[in-house]
Amino acid sequence: MLYFCLVLFGTSMGADISAQAAKAQTLEQQGKFSDAIEAWQQLLRIDPSDAAALASIGIDYSRLGRYQEASAEYRKALAIRPNLPGIHLNLGLAEFKQGRFESAIPALEAALRQSPQNGQALILLGMSFYGTGRYPQAIKYLKPIITADASNSELRLVVAQSCLWSDEFKCALEQFQQLLRIDPDSPAVHMLMAEALDGLGKPEEAIAELQSVIRKSPREANAHFALGYVMWKQRRYDTAGMEFREELAHDPQHPQAKAYLGDILVHDGDYANALAFVEQAIRSRPDLRIAHFDLGVIYEAQSQVNRAMEQYKEAVRLDPLSADAHYRLARLYRSLGRTDEAQAEFTLVKTLHETSANELLRKVSRSPTTVSK
Repeated sequence: MLYFCLVLFGTSMGADISAQAAKAQTLEQQGKFSDAIEAWQQLLRIDPSDAAALASIGIDYSRLGRYQEASAEYRKALAIRPNLPGIHLNLGLAEFKQGRFESAIPALEAALRQSPQNGQALILLGMSFYGTGRYPQAIKYLKPIITADASNSELRLVVAQSCLWSDEFKCALEQFQQLLRIDPDSPAVHMLMAEALDGLGKPEEAIAELQSVIRKSPREANAHFALGYVMWKQRRYDTAGMEFREELAHDPQHPQAKAYLGDILVHDGDYANALAFVEQAIRSRPDLRIAHFDLGVIYEAQSQVNRAMEQYKEAVRLDPLSADAHYRLARLYRSLGRTDEAQAEFTLVKTLHETSANELLRKVSRSPTTVSK
C-alpha cells in the first residue's frame, strides 16, 4: 500500500514539473523572460536539483542582459551536471560580456572540449586571451579563423595587434599588409605597420609610413607622437622634440608626448623646463617609467637626494630591467656611504647588460585597445 502511494506521489510530482516547465517555455516564447524566470524558480521549489531549470534561468537572465546573475545560475547548473550541453559556452559568454576575461577562459576551454569545432567558442576564447594580454594564445585560436575567412578584417586586426604585442613582427607585418589590401588608406593600420617595421629594425621604413599618415591626415591622433618616438629611439632629439610638440598642439594633455619631450629637455640639461612636462606626465599617467626616471635625474641635479632615490625606485618598480635607474641608485648609495647596497645595484646593472638585449623602454603605443563587451 505504501509503495502504491509513493508511485502515485512520484507520478503526480512529475506531472507538476512537466506542466511548470511547459509554462516557463511558453513565457520564453512570448518574450516574457522575467516571468519565465519566476516559473523556473517555482519548478525548482519542487525539484531543487533540476540542472536544466537552473540553466534555463541563466539563459533568461542573459536575454535580459543581467549577466552576473546568469553566470551564477550557470555555475549552479554545472555543479549538478558538469557536462550539461551548451552551458559552459553560455557561462563563458556571460563572463566575457562582463569583461571578466580571465573567468571566461576556463568555461570556454571546457566548451571546446565538448565541441572542438565550435566557432563561437574559438573566437570568444581567443578574444578572452587578447583581453587578458596573453597574445600568443590569442593568435593560436584566432589565426585559423581569419585563414578560413579572409574577409574578417576586424578579427584580422586583433590578430595583427596580438602579433605586434608578442614581438612577432613578421607575423604582424603580414597581417597589416593584408588589411591594407582591404583598406589602403587606413591611418590606424599604417601606424601599426610602422611599429612592426620599427620592431623589425627598419626605422627608416617606419618613419616613411608615419610621415605618409601625417601628410594625408595631419591631425591623426598619436601620429606625431609615434613619429617622434621612432626618431627619439634613433637619438634624433631635435626632430623628435618637434613631433612631440606637434602632438601636444593637437592634444595638449597627451601624457606620453609630455614625458618624452621632458626627457629630451633633460638630455639637453634644461631641467627647469623639463620639470613641468615630467610632473604633468606623471599626474596624468603615474605608470610612465621614463617620467619617473627623469624626475629622479632632475631631483638629483637639485641635490634632493632622497626625492631622487624615490623616483629611481619607482622607475625600477615599473620596470625591474631598467638598468639606467639601477645605475643611478647605485651611485646615490655610494655617495651616501651605503657601500653594500651600492655594490648590489652595480652587480645587478652588470647582469642586466649581459643578459638582456631588450630595449629598456617599452613603446607606449603598444598598450592594447579594450575589447568591446
